[in-house]
Amino acid sequence: MSLGVIDVGTTNVKLIVYDDELNQRYSETVNVPMLFPGNYYVEQDANGLRSAFNHLINTARDKGVRYLGISTYRASIIAWDKSGNPLINIITWLDRRGLEIVNKYPYSLMRHLPLLSSILIPTSPVVQILWLLKYRQGLIERVRKGEVFIGTLSSYLAYLVGGGYVNDASNEALTGLWHPGNLRRIDLIYDLLKIPREVSPEVIDNIHELGEVDGMRVGVLIADQQAAMIGEGCLSIGCGKVTNGTGSFVDAVIDRFRLVGDGLLPLLILKYGGDVFYGVEGFLPATGSVIDWLVKLGLLTSPQELDKLSGVSAQGIIVIPALAGVNVPPRPCARGLIDGLTLNTTREAFVRAVVEGIVQLIGIIFDKIRNYSGVSVVRVDGGLSRSTLFLKLLATALGTVVERQRDVEATARGVAALLKVFKGDWSLNDIVRGIHVNVELRVNPGEEELSLNRDVVRRLVEGMKCRI
Repeated sequence: MSLGVIDVGTTNVKLIVYDDELNQRYSETVNVPMLFPGNYYVEQDANGLRSAFNHLINTARDKGVRYLGISTYRASIIAWDKSGNPLINIITWLDRRGLEIVNKYPYSLMRHLPLLSSILIPTSPVVQILWLLKYRQGLIERVRKGEVFIGTLSSYLAYLVGGGYVNDASNEALTGLWHPGNLRRIDLIYDLLKIPREVSPEVIDNIHELGEVDGMRVGVLIADQQAAMIGEGCLSIGCGKVTNGTGSFVDAVIDRFRLVGDGLLPLLILKYGGDVFYGVEGFLPATGSVIDWLVKLGLLTSPQELDKLSGVSAQGIIVIPALAGVNVPPRPCARGLIDGLTLNTTREAFVRAVVEGIVQLIGIIFDKIRNYSGVSVVRVDGGLSRSTLFLKLLATALGTVVERQRDVEATARGVAALLKVFKGDWSLNDIVRGIHVNVELRVNPGEEELSLNRDVVRRLVEGMKCRI
């Protein structure tokens, strides 16, 4: 019986079909581009995404899939009616319209309160809901009347396949409305921010019978980075992972739920029955998209060309490729910075400097995570992880061993592994001990030297201020 995974990303929706041994048998990707309707606004076409999602469900059925799982990007908000029709585009995790809320009274004062400091940030779903309260009041009134639902993308897709207003624990834990430690609604947040209680889907486990669609049982719903942690076999202390897609997400396992700061997020990785796994995360909004930018400018012919830059000197160039802001330290308005260009600067040196800038920005995140979790090995996934040069520079920047699995689609593989538990083939303990992990490359620190100093990057980033 085939296992199907639909992985909803920021720029595309992907279907991967696995056999029972977790070998990929089919893959299809449908592009759903981002939209930029205003300054700092980053949306995704909701109707386009729904169309792509339905198409891939039909494809999964035609490929003989019997068990289906879903992963989605996080920290998003969408509104839809009882027929499942979207009423707004998806406000994505890259969107910064929340600056219009958190920088103004009374939220500019409230965000300094300990309870609200990690919730009243520009990318938080709570802040996105506050934006809707301010600018789409009619929509909120319909929510109060029970005519409209508001939730994360995951809750919308759960509605499409099962008809219920539910959300999985890993996604709901990042809304700021549900506490991942005690697994309860945070009543004080609703009261302080005057958010309607109707914006409260039922919270379900990540392995859960969501419904049946076209003869396929839908049994897994989980956030993408948490699924990647599972796909990488990172459910035990000492394991960390870096997913390098549009952005880079740095995660590590911790022993219990802990409030963190400095731009880091507490993470509920997985909930299944009485078992709950926690982690800590920091992310850099633009990494793979920076490489795409280099290709667009003609400085690279393709991402695969990066490996030709092994041993190339950056010629003293400093590049801070913060093209979509920086979250650690919190500098949402940060922009790219270039210093040290001369008439002798070569294309190869500039591209090398950009890649070094990326890994040092990831290193700043990793330095913060080390305060909460001792990491002895880092596993990597995502498109940029196919570059051996990138992995060597990353290992040097992090000062730890970096491993890459044969299958770099760790998010989908994590969902497929959970489907094996849903089917009853595996136990949760099988996943914890990494029965599904297949490492093909191991890189040690120092195999490729860095010329860019992390302290220099840190000082420059910390000096970046918002200008709106």
